[in-house]
Amino acid sequence: MPLAKGFSVKNIYNEILELSRGNASGVLVTVVEKTGSGPANTGSKMIVYSDGSIIGTVGGGTIEKMAIDRAISIFDSHKNCLEKFSMGESNDDATATGMLCGGTATLFFEYFAPQNHIYIFGAGHIGKALCYHLKNLDYYVTLIDDRKEVLDQVDNANEKVLESFDRALTDRQVAENAYFVIATYQHKYDALVLNRIFKKGWNPKYVGMVSSRSKREKLLSNLKAEVPDANLECCYIPVGLDIGGGSPDEIAISIIAELQTVRYGKKGSHLRG
Repeated sequence: MPLAKGFSVKNIYNEILELSRGNASGVLVTVVEKTGSGPANTGSKMIVYSDGSIIGTVGGGTIEKMAIDRAISIFDSHKNCLEKFSMGESNDDATATGMLCGGTATLFFEYFAPQNHIYIFGAGHIGKALCYHLKNLDYYVTLIDDRKEVLDQVDNANEKVLESFDRALTDRQVAENAYFVIATYQHKYDALVLNRIFKKGWNPKYVGMVSSRSKREKLLSNLKAEVPDANLECCYIPVGLDIGGGSPDEIAISIIAELQTVRYGKKGSHLRG
């Protein structure tokens, strides 16, 4: 049986909140009905992660082990389900646990998928346009800048983070396989953020930077020197597809088009070549 994380009611609800934000994938198991005797109490909750680790409990013992196994199978199907377990004699409409308590417990298995997270560094014209055009797509948008007056002008981000670029997201959980777009107001900050993404081990799916081809080689060379195992294949410098246009909105649409090609595994005419 995998070891449970440190458990308290507060912990499990904090973890449920993280799941609902799309910061991780997991299966929430809830005891929705109980009859007769048995360790599973109605309302008990347990979160199962893909590696088999858990937080919370649905009673322990065999029923919990079977619930964990059932939850892990849902990472493949991605389908919620309701399942009754028998803790006594065999029952045609319930899964037998081999326990001798005599009751039954009905468990609801709810799958939480990780959301598509995008972190935009720079709340200037391009960052603002990106937030506007992303609002109707299923991305969770976090916008980072060190200028409060600029951040205050943007309405369409899910989260706005006022922090210096050299400390950005230090105290936050950064989603795995997220998308990053770098469009700060100074080249030195662009380079700083690029290196920081890989130094922190954030494992990005996509990193795009508003830049020029002439600067790309130096940027990537410096990155490789600082982080030798950095995955340069996920770096798109300059960012966007070659669809024409130079206004902030046109650049934003070009970037989003590139995001979509990466997300869905399609081909496009990338500006990076």
